[in-house]
Amino acid sequence: MSNLGFGLWHEGGNPSCYAAPKKRYTKEEFETECVEEADGYFEFGETREGFARWYPIAPEGVDIEGGCYSFCKEGKGAFPVWIKDVKVSE
Repeated sequence: MSNLGFGLWHEGGNPSCYAAPKKRYTKEEFETECVEEADGYFEFGETREGFARWYPIAPEGVDIEGGCYSFCKEGKGAFPVWIKDVKVSE
């Protein structure tokens, strides 16, 4: 089982989305947590489903040393997640 919890993911140093494992959150719980964590700072896209997994060595194109969680296709080591894209409110 994944150790991933609820969190804000970044791409290129900028916030890109909130993500959390479906095993730990219902869709409604996830959406509520997003609103509470954002505290009005972000605008949201639709909640969608995807897959993530732990990579002991970051995938190509991810500028981080060591391991990390990243989105992926369904398959070995992957687990279902809720995803909600964000952008900074103006």
